[in-house]
Amino acid sequence: MENAGDGRLGLLAGPGAPGAGAAESQPAAGTRAEPGRGVPPTILHTRPRILIVRTGSTAPEVQRDHGDYDRWFKDALSGHDLAFDVCDATRSAIPDPSFHAGILVTGSVKSVLMPEPWMEALGAFLRKAERLGAPLLGVCFGCQMLAQARGGRVVLSPSGWEIGAVEVALTETARLDPLFEGWRSPIPALATHEDRVERLPPGGVPLAGNASAPIQAFRAGERVWGVQFHPEATPGILRDLILLRRDRLEAGARARGAASEGLVDRLLEGLERFDPRPARHLLDNFVRLCLRDREPGRIM
Repeated sequence: MENAGDGRLGLLAGPGAPGAGAAESQPAAGTRAEPGRGVPPTILHTRPRILIVRTGSTAPEVQRDHGDYDRWFKDALSGHDLAFDVCDATRSAIPDPSFHAGILVTGSVKSVLMPEPWMEALGAFLRKAERLGAPLLGVCFGCQMLAQARGGRVVLSPSGWEIGAVEVALTETARLDPLFEGWRSPIPALATHEDRVERLPPGGVPLAGNASAPIQAFRAGERVWGVQFHPEATPGILRDLILLRRDRLEAGARARGAASEGLVDRLLEGLERFDPRPARHLLDNFVRLCLRDREPGRIM
């Protein structure tokens, strides 16, 4: 999550899926088609489509320069020939993803520890993730919601905010997981969350962790994953979030008895040395899995 609610500042089914070639002209309620730049409308239906389930919006100050959560993913995946449909789960039903190659569930300024009515529908959607017909990846709040909806446990992290450039260690199991193919441990990653997954859901397989969040990634099913960190984010996004939360981060450090003086400067310095490309490889792997699972001749 970009996480915890504006009270604490964090990142978190109905019908209406578009038919083949119909997504641009007749999007499902609450779903916005994103064809990509410079692509003739007549061939849009031939491109693999990714459904982005957005769980609210980031701060206006961040949107001004970086766009909302869905744009972060689109920018990170700009090297792939994809089309996108965006559904804001806080405002409308999640469409049937049968004609999508993959599903991404974003972070949020909400917290699973402060339930809201729209989270019930998202939880039901995530409980049936294996039957949705496409690989699913939940990021930050999406990861936490995936864990809790399926019987895991999410808590307010006793370590406080984990934000900025961090390192994540892979488990032995992750070395055989296709989502982490080609990764070396430890992995540099970007994070911003106040909650964390404390206990995996039944059948969950741990894939990565660190001292701040022992469960940084897990697999919930054959084609269902959650990651706590943000492979789609950039140092610029994290810089703006850190500056926006300066007072809160320093106050949190003092409350835990940690050094607050110079904290923000140290976090910003870590971003200056961060290369987002290794973490982006996870999204490349996810797209590869989505395309591998497409049926021959199927129109997404």
